[in-house]
Amino acid sequence: MTAHSQFVSRAFAIVFPTLLLAMPLTAADAAALKLHTNQQEIEELTAQVPEIDTANPDQVFAAVFEALPEKAVVYPTESYYYFTFPYKGIVYAGNIRFDAWDQFDGKVHFAYFPQYAFWRKPLDPAYKKLGKEDGVDVKQIDKLHYTVSFKGKTVAFELPDLSKTKPAPGVVRNDETYIGPIWDESGVKFDLVFNKPSKTFLYVLNDTPKTDQYEPSPFPEVTVGNRTSFAFYKDKLADRRILIGVFMGNTQLNNYFDGPFDQLPDNFIEGDTLRDALIEIDPSIKGKMDRYGSDPSGEVRYAITTYLYYGDIEDLKPVVDCAAKESDAPKYYACFDAKQPGEDGPEQGDGKGDATGGNTGEAPAAVAAPEPAKTDPTPTEKKKSK
Repeated sequence: MTAHSQFVSRAFAIVFPTLLLAMPLTAADAAALKLHTNQQEIEELTAQVPEIDTANPDQVFAAVFEALPEKAVVYPTESYYYFTFPYKGIVYAGNIRFDAWDQFDGKVHFAYFPQYAFWRKPLDPAYKKLGKEDGVDVKQIDKLHYTVSFKGKTVAFELPDLSKTKPAPGVVRNDETYIGPIWDESGVKFDLVFNKPSKTFLYVLNDTPKTDQYEPSPFPEVTVGNRTSFAFYKDKLADRRILIGVFMGNTQLNNYFDGPFDQLPDNFIEGDTLRDALIEIDPSIKGKMDRYGSDPSGEVRYAITTYLYYGDIEDLKPVVDCAAKESDAPKYYACFDAKQPGEDGPEQGDGKGDATGGNTGEAPAAVAAPEPAKTDPTPTEKKKSK
């Protein structure tokens, strides 16, 4: 099994309320516990707010921008600043994004849509790329700092500086290439590694700082995140844990826990390391993509989804069985390149226990991509913001 040729659209990503990282509290910190109450939620839903035409991106951006803090910290490594807001009984999700592919053009991407629900297909997003012609002044201070000014207000955006983040000793084998650090919107950090003999990408857990607690599973080698539902396999040939599963219900809701494929280390990829790895997998794309894995127009991007979407932990058994029987390193690491529905090879599990009420393993109606208009769980075509 080798990393499959998938392409996903660029720019849109689902957004949900700010997550509370699982940081240890000292006695002095206890008073600062962040409490989120049902009272707050209902009062926000029923609050009287100025009238907004939610079909008009300019009006929505003006309302969102007015509510932003003067300093905004963007944690995910594909530079999405996520937000939600309630309006007339609907909770909208959205993002402001500084795309590494076109971050020097003086514009910013803005998208929003009603949050996904299991009972209906995703609604189409509203999207606009904003710049001076819209009264939005975007200035790049340096690679990781921007200011956005609009109607007399300026917000400073700070992107994460992971330039000094390196894998722990022993995490990257001698036959592997380190692509870069990932800070996922779930709050979990990963090291993206390319295993050259097996031509397989691996998402390796970087558990510093700890943002989840990992529970045992029916498989001794597998632990599952209590908060994220991310399933990790304890590598028997290196001191590390490899992501092998993402809960299918999260991919259907396209929420913070839909997997790290949409948070690649764009600002920290050195040279052509990512492009070279992709060409090793598929030589036919040589000369057809840039260093980010996008086509020259930025319209589509290669999707690195080597983990399974599972509905029940038992769905991970093919990966576990494959890894248990293989002793040859290339064949062993190829076990962690999961096939998704519609591809040749072992497919996803049957979805027993899935939050949808018993999925049969077929493509769900609502989708797992970083953008809201997908209709199957495999991130396929990644369009740049348009």
